[in-house]
Amino acid sequence: MFKIGFIGAGNMAQAMIKGWSHLDREQVQQMVYARHSATAVAEKLHIQAVPDMETLAQESDMIILATPPTALADIAHQIRSVVAYAKNKIVVSIMGGISLEMLQAAFGDQTKLVRALPNVNVAVDEGYIAMAAGQTLTPDEKGAVFAILAELGRVEEYPEAQFGAVSALAGSGPAFIAGFVQALIGAGQQAGLENETSSKLVQQTIQGTLQKMATEEITPLELAHQVMTPGGSTAAGWDVMQERDIDQMMDAVIQATMKKNAEFE
Repeated sequence: MFKIGFIGAGNMAQAMIKGWSHLDREQVQQMVYARHSATAVAEKLHIQAVPDMETLAQESDMIILATPPTALADIAHQIRSVVAYAKNKIVVSIMGGISLEMLQAAFGDQTKLVRALPNVNVAVDEGYIAMAAGQTLTPDEKGAVFAILAELGRVEEYPEAQFGAVSALAGSGPAFIAGFVQALIGAGQQAGLENETSSKLVQQTIQGTLQKMATEEITPLELAHQVMTPGGSTAAGWDVMQERDIDQMMDAVIQATMKKNAEFE
């Protein structure tokens, strides 16, 4: 049995636990340690709560660090002796702003380390996960981590220098997309639709649009031009988006997100 242990039980940890819940429980077991919330989260998500970090590290094959970065020193103090020379344990950090170099300094040069950046969509196995592997992992070990993360969605390797941009687009992106969806729903209400009707209409339109682009392998602009007729109603709305400079707005959103991310590096 492959055992995954979470140190931390916040939103992202719970999203990953939910995403992996579809796996055969006779093959993959999940457990969690969190100082104040482990029991409640374990009961809610039907996994095992563990009383302390050291026990979790001893019992887990893959240890997920899912706490605020300020907890790194304490976690390292608690589990370094367990993971530093273990040949069969891999530590995966999803801590914001904590580089592989910082992890290596905290846990030792021999510890098998991976830095990962998932987004909340892993909860429904439609996530995007950026991954950077430490130098101590063998190709087989890296492949195994890649495979288990791929159960949560799409996984791609990135140099750590690009994690800030990936975080802004994939990590924060669901919030920005949700904001756009909410704005469309609101516009539908202003146009006279009931909230429930507008919500269903917009959500299906978003899902269908993304599916069409993926299935037909077309770009967003290509799809837009399929919908628009010169001088037509869609073009009139499109012109308003261009006049308000939606591209500049989104660039400012991503740049602000990256700037804040950089403060944690």
